[in-house]
Amino acid sequence: MRKIVGLLFGLFLLVILGACGSNSEGAKADNEITLWYWNRGLDESVLEKVKEEFPEVEFKAQKLPPGGDYKTKLSSLLASKNSDDAPDMVLMNIWVSEFLPHADRFVNLYDYGGEEIEEIYPKWKTSQAITGDGKTMIAVPVDTSPTGFFYREDVFSQAGIANSPEELSKKMSTWDGYVDVLTALKDKTDGYAVSSIKDAFSGQVNKLDQRVFDEEDNFIGDQKHIKEIWDKVIELNEKGLVFGNIEEQSQEWNAAINNDELVGYDGPVWAKDILIDATPDTAGKWKVSRSPVSDGNDGGSFLAVLNSSKNPKVSAEIAKFINSTDNQVTSYKNLSLFPAEIKALESDEINHDEEFFGGQNTTEIFAESAKNVKEAYRGPKESIVFTAFRDELDLVKIKNKDPEKAWKDALAKIERDLGL
Repeated sequence: MRKIVGLLFGLFLLVILGACGSNSEGAKADNEITLWYWNRGLDESVLEKVKEEFPEVEFKAQKLPPGGDYKTKLSSLLASKNSDDAPDMVLMNIWVSEFLPHADRFVNLYDYGGEEIEEIYPKWKTSQAITGDGKTMIAVPVDTSPTGFFYREDVFSQAGIANSPEELSKKMSTWDGYVDVLTALKDKTDGYAVSSIKDAFSGQVNKLDQRVFDEEDNFIGDQKHIKEIWDKVIELNEKGLVFGNIEEQSQEWNAAINNDELVGYDGPVWAKDILIDATPDTAGKWKVSRSPVSDGNDGGSFLAVLNSSKNPKVSAEIAKFINSTDNQVTSYKNLSLFPAEIKALESDEINHDEEFFGGQNTTEIFAESAKNVKEAYRGPKESIVFTAFRDELDLVKIKNKDPEKAWKDALAKIERDLGL
């Protein structure tokens, strides 16, 4: 009898140890849903609410290194046939369009309420995560990055350029008006509001209703609408209205702002935090007007569900919950993630006076901008195109390269790299 009991106990231990061994190797429970995101990409208080809203799910949010490392890891995952270690959900940035050719690796959100998603977000935003044929939506919007014109109110007022954001917005509503403001700023204050021609180029393209590819992914960056932007930023350079060739948000950029050399900046809403952190001594001197010429968008992320998920329906519901009205408002308050959802944009809770901007409620400016961004298709190979254009604009500024030759050389490189 003892032998039988001992044998049964031994078998019981083997079963338990076998189960423990399986767990230690990272086996995923059937009710487990994992998420990849980067620091400050999602509000962690909202992620905690997921566990309360979906108690039947074992939700695990994994924070990964941001930037290029994150994108490389995701690209490697999608290129691999092994999906055992794949998360259920992934956060993606403005480069979401680069993954549209891999739409088959994502859950099509049209199968899980995609039409509803289209109704509650601006069309220009949702379209960035939809394939050119309009049949597949690979991600739900998280935040947007509408643009505005940050400027030193004291400098602009003393120079007689503008006494209010509304007055400045009106003066800069056309390209010629924008050039006039930049010219007066340089002549009267020796100040600048453009840090480089390459960033001016990218910023103006972000305001167009056509970019560098059409919906069939044909290259159209050699056409009139892009050449006009090229010529306009070259004009700024030739008129001496460009500060130098420094990268936006770099240490050099911060120094130029602190030294009262850069006293204006056409950029995204997330630049608010950078200004506040980098230039505390200028607090109370800044204001924000609408962007010159037109409203634009520079950034903003998305949340997608991989088709390898064992729980695609629940994962899609979690993605929508994370980006509900209340949670987007919370994320803006906590992390300055500007809401993508229309009701969140219109919520009184996101409005508040900001001491750094002289008591101005800048949210009103960016909310209005977000409602007026033009819808434009983003092709999966845009990074190839913009790298070539920006590299050649560097040579125009640094090496005094002929702008027309730089334009032609950029197109030649783009055609080679695209295999045209």
